[in-house]
Amino acid sequence: MNRTVVSSVLVLAAALACPGEDPAPPTQAQPGTKLSQREIAFHCLNRLSFGPRPGEVDDILSRGWMAWTLEQLEPEKIDDSALQERLKKDCPSVFMSTSEVIDQYRPKELRDRKNLTPEELLKLQQEYNRLRRDVQEELRSAVILRAAHSRRQLNEVLVNFWRNHFSIDQSKDQCQLLAGNYEEDVIRKHVFGKFEDMLMACAKHPAMLVYLDNVLSQRPLSEREKEMVERGGANRKKSEFIQKLERQHGLNENFAREVMELHTVGVQNENVPGGYTQQDVIAVARTLTGWTVSFGEDRCEFNFRKEWHDDDPKKIGVLNLSLSGNGGIEEGEEVIRRLARHPLTAKFICWKLCRHLVNDQPPAALVDKAAAEYLKTGGDLKAVYQTIIFGDDFYRRENFRVKFKTPFEFTVSALRATGSSIVNTNETLRMLDQMGQPTCRCKDPTGYFDQAEAWLDPGVLVYRWQFALRLASGRMGGISMSADYFKPILAKDPAGMKEALESMILPGGVDAPTEARCAEILKQGLKPRQAAEALLGALLGSPTFQEQ
Repeated sequence: MNRTVVSSVLVLAAALACPGEDPAPPTQAQPGTKLSQREIAFHCLNRLSFGPRPGEVDDILSRGWMAWTLEQLEPEKIDDSALQERLKKDCPSVFMSTSEVIDQYRPKELRDRKNLTPEELLKLQQEYNRLRRDVQEELRSAVILRAAHSRRQLNEVLVNFWRNHFSIDQSKDQCQLLAGNYEEDVIRKHVFGKFEDMLMACAKHPAMLVYLDNVLSQRPLSEREKEMVERGGANRKKSEFIQKLERQHGLNENFAREVMELHTVGVQNENVPGGYTQQDVIAVARTLTGWTVSFGEDRCEFNFRKEWHDDDPKKIGVLNLSLSGNGGIEEGEEVIRRLARHPLTAKFICWKLCRHLVNDQPPAALVDKAAAEYLKTGGDLKAVYQTIIFGDDFYRRENFRVKFKTPFEFTVSALRATGSSIVNTNETLRMLDQMGQPTCRCKDPTGYFDQAEAWLDPGVLVYRWQFALRLASGRMGGISMSADYFKPILAKDPAGMKEALESMILPGGVDAPTEARCAEILKQGLKPRQAAEALLGALLGSPTFQEQ
């Protein structure tokens, strides 16, 4: 979307939040001019982290952006022990295996329902509902805490990307208990590894199999079996075999479709020339029959049920692959590996990464270069990230402040910009729900979009202003700003106060409407603390702060 259009919508949202103002159109930097070193540092922190904390721009200027980035590319070497200890205390379920979560967050007494009175059963069910809410909130809290407080910022930015690429809705069925382990074992474990390994882990994780209904997918009944069921239906007493056939769910195409459309080769469009057909979807679904989940009293794990597997021959055109049908689980594994290694997958994944890190309309040459690196290295994600980040396009003026923050990115960047500490995440998560991006609860398997068009509804943008003003005035529940944050600001005269806050919050420059609004605030004759809070709120809610 044109940057002027984006800015105009932001100005409209600002007017809705603060009626009576008539801001002028924002100014824009001239394309082609080189970024200053300060702009580069700011750009680096805006794209490869969730925004600078106080003093971080100056830190990168002294260290060099490349040194900082190289450090971020090796997150395992960055000490994040303080945050880890807090997460283990406040969000223990995110570190548990699927079986441990099932065992600890489902009341054991529910397993023997026959001996319970209705009152006892109701009480236990209420306790189970509470535990399920707890485990969901622990993951949602961990996501916010990590994004805001982790020193491994690039890792968190990329985890957020892959969380949306391999999206599940934690509120669906057993995903309520499984989503935390899914994030740990599928996304976080493989974010700097091989895409193929992440894809295979995703395809075999109970959360994804439940979310996209592959737990129900079974080979279709043969013609002979259909006849047997039809004949058996006329009998009063059906055999156990006939009853078993009647219970078969048949083929479910959901996961097979999404693993191609959303996770690998993509659909054909003007940016990425996908090429799978409906017949390919059916064939892939047949190879994945029997990929299900084993639920027990205290366990939940991937299970391949051979008796559910379609053992007829299959042909998958997009992979140029024919299968004999008697390969069992190996058929699905072969399909997953071939999808991960396909040139269309390389192009689709790299296009999405370039769109996320560089520009909503990423340079075609950069996408091609990253895709070539993907194919050369066998889908080594770290190598692909380096190709994108250290390429010439990343720091071009044309890609500076042209992306628009999602509600999640805006919220976390505001917390980081103010040096805020999160005491609890309840109010922050509630406001993210209002902004239209409930954490870990995207209803669509596409995940949340990261392009501007998805987030420019002025009615929803008003909630960003509300968050900004509440944060600046210390009225955000569960958030604590440092007592010293305003101390150096309040020692200055009004003009110096404005200049200092602008330098802290918008080190890349201030747009004209916000500059005008800040000038109006200074004319109101507010007390120093009130003026500082009003200025901070205006800067956090500004069109420029929404830019990334």
